[in-house]
Amino acid sequence: MQDTYDPFSFLLSEISAFDAGERENWDPCQRQHYFDVLLADEAEEIAWGRRHLTVVHGRLTDDIEADLLDDLFAAWEEVAVSASWARIGGVPDQHLTLTIADDSSDLFSAAIDVSLRLNPGSWRVIEGAFP
Repeated sequence: MQDTYDPFSFLLSEISAFDAGERENWDPCQRQHYFDVLLADEAEEIAWGRRHLTVVHGRLTDDIEADLLDDLFAAWEEVAVSASWARIGGVPDQHLTLTIADDSSDLFSAAIDVSLRLNPGSWRVIEGAFP
């Protein structure tokens, strides 16, 4: 499954930490720089033929929603193991993103289906990277 570095989760976690006031010593341009890097990384992955599926779940409100998110992650792991290339990343209390090689279109469709089926109604399912 994942055999490569995941710049998205790290950079998005850093941006979230900054937004929460946990990165006080940042240069004023650092946040925008990270967004620019993320945009370039996403474009590069799309050029390589990779597709992104994101579920924005936010802070989990109860045990049922937490169980649904666990079920989603387990289902995506099954999809990723079957793909020629895949990665699962995300930021706690924010989102999960599945990135998969384009030659795995049936698997990508299966990931969309399970995401929609498990959605408790408050999640946003996006065919793309985290906005």
